[in-house]
Amino acid sequence: MSKSTESFYKRLKKQLEISNKWPSQYKFKFIIKSEKSDENKLVEIFKDLDPKIDVKKSSTNKFKSFTIVIESYSPDHIIEIYKSASEIDGIISL
Repeated sequence: MSKSTESFYKRLKKQLEISNKWPSQYKFKFIIKSEKSDENKLVEIFKDLDPKIDVKKSSTNKFKSFTIVIESYSPDHIIEIYKSASEIDGIISL
């Protein structure tokens, strides 16, 4: 992991600790290519977390945006999920 990525996750953890009481609901937003394999990989990350998932297609149908809400128990858990999602080629995390 690069230094800038490490630094990002440290800042994110600190912000999450300050802004939320844990456990807490957390909303993830991702944009991925409209490819079934990428969609399956993303949904698989959340499969045991009882997620609420909202999917919207882009006007060209080349991309899909996912809004995923889960109950999370800690900032570290949120960061683990972001790291897992970052392994999907071309994913954009908002």
